[in-house]
Amino acid sequence: MKRAAALLLILLACGNDGGSQPDASLDGSTDAPVDATASDAGADAWAPLPPTPATPELWYWHHSYLSTTNASEPAKSEALIDQAVAAGYTGLALWDSAQSYLNLPNWDPTPLKTVIAYAKSKGLAVLAATAPYGYSNDALKTDPNLAEGQRVIGTQYKVVGSSLAIQNSLAPLEDGSFTGGGSAWFKIGDACFGTDTSGRTDSAAAKLSATTANCRLTQAMTLTPWRLYHLRFYVKSAGFGGGAMQVEMLDLQHPNAASRLDVNVSVAPTQGYTQYDFTFNSRESTSASIYMGVWGGFSGTLWVDDISAEETGLINVLRRGGTPLKIYDGATTYAEGADYDPISDPALAASPGNYDYWHAPPAVTLPAGTKLQQGATVSVDSYSVFPSFTGQVGMCLTDPGVDAWVTKNAQLLASAFPPGSGVFMQYDEMRHGNSCELCRSKNLDAGPLFAWNVAHAWGLVSATMPGSRGYVWNDMFDPNMNAHDAYYDVEGDITGSWAGLQPGFVIMNWNVGSAAGLTKSLQWFSGTQSGQPHAFQQIIAGYYDSGDGAASATLEMNAAMGIKGVTGVMYTSWVDDYSQLAAYANAVKAAWPAYKTSAP
Repeated sequence: MKRAAALLLILLACGNDGGSQPDASLDGSTDAPVDATASDAGADAWAPLPPTPATPELWYWHHSYLSTTNASEPAKSEALIDQAVAAGYTGLALWDSAQSYLNLPNWDPTPLKTVIAYAKSKGLAVLAATAPYGYSNDALKTDPNLAEGQRVIGTQYKVVGSSLAIQNSLAPLEDGSFTGGGSAWFKIGDACFGTDTSGRTDSAAAKLSATTANCRLTQAMTLTPWRLYHLRFYVKSAGFGGGAMQVEMLDLQHPNAASRLDVNVSVAPTQGYTQYDFTFNSRESTSASIYMGVWGGFSGTLWVDDISAEETGLINVLRRGGTPLKIYDGATTYAEGADYDPISDPALAASPGNYDYWHAPPAVTLPAGTKLQQGATVSVDSYSVFPSFTGQVGMCLTDPGVDAWVTKNAQLLASAFPPGSGVFMQYDEMRHGNSCELCRSKNLDAGPLFAWNVAHAWGLVSATMPGSRGYVWNDMFDPNMNAHDAYYDVEGDITGSWAGLQPGFVIMNWNVGSAAGLTKSLQWFSGTQSGQPHAFQQIIAGYYDSGDGAASATLEMNAAMGIKGVTGVMYTSWVDDYSQLAAYANAVKAAWPAYKTSAP
């Protein structure tokens, strides 16, 4: 599963420092859902797939960090290229932050160009990566406000002195310190719980003992829709291992038990009480349940204590045209700069592109002459970004600043890569989308909005890099993976996103968790499904750190039998494990004649 690997490494894309003028359709007008058959290329572009090649394309996912501050990296990359060439590989897809950092002022592209030139000298094709709409943090270093933000509506503040103080509307959690015996939390029936006297500040704490089964605390909360909440708790451990602690906030009233928070908690094997803080948006929920603990068993012991929750506001607040902020009282709307000082979150500027789960809310101060009266209560509407997992954030799908970033990045990539190089559009695990006012003003569900965006972004890139072929991950356009309703923080149903895929795109298909799953995904893009009738060439993005390259290749090639359009594979590692490069390639080559016979 890609999620676990993505916790380890690299983030990609977004900013605003020049480029083309915004597209006319970004003025808030309604766009019809994109249908790939109506693309600029015309219906004739959907030609039948060519015959299966006599030999497979052999790509690999090349991880590096090509910076002038990392002097050893070019040599390391060149050694990896030599290893891949010796194993018979034909191309590499470059997974490197330097491609997004090209947009940063004074970024030196020399190491990147050196490695690209070396790969070409060895006969390898090289894919450039751009438009990283899922893992966007690297690009958001240019302008952190271009992240996608969710609305926070009606947060209550009170005028106290020369500032506004947030008013907490959330009732306290029951028995958060476990002095009442913990029955308010031990409701699931997991047989691993109790309390003991090793509390953080008193005589009680929840004790989670080693088990081979699930071990979870839970309690329901009554929420106000579209508000920002802060969850805090403390964890101690002794000999903890064999599992990962998680925290989820689930809306059990939602048909799909939608998640409002889903994060791993970093707990050392043995540690004293350590404080953890997270924020979440209630979205449409009026109630949700905290689930906290370990799924699937663990060894050792955990203690959890002093769980609390409160309403908060303006954490990671975004300030751009598509994320307006409003302070009002009845019919009166107050003026920023006159009635209250300009609002921003200093944390975003302090470390651009990095978004944490919690920090002290930014202060709202009042200037002399404000119309806000002492003791008055006002409402604040705003937009905040909510990072996923280890801080992953996606950029806005419609903001003109993002268009400018993508255009400039394509221009810079064109100067670094040989003409005609393939372009890998990074639509991957897009956990944010269709939330800000600008996106919602298009009046599209998430799927049609994603479809519009991929066609639009490809237009920006291909205009700058003519003759390049587009490559794209399958997951956000595949109903067997992420193209469905209730996907993380995306608002709406992603169904139909595949309508924006353009003729000639190559699908990098990574649904390799099982042979059956891969078969379904390959079939989806084969042109034989009524829901998605267009045939795409596909690369199986396989291996995924199984430790056995030959076995992975065999499973993947067996899953593809009889499905026309597969032109090769990509060896994909998220932990820089290239030990199986040769074994994987050899097994693919051995299976290729049988595949070609099955899908000529």
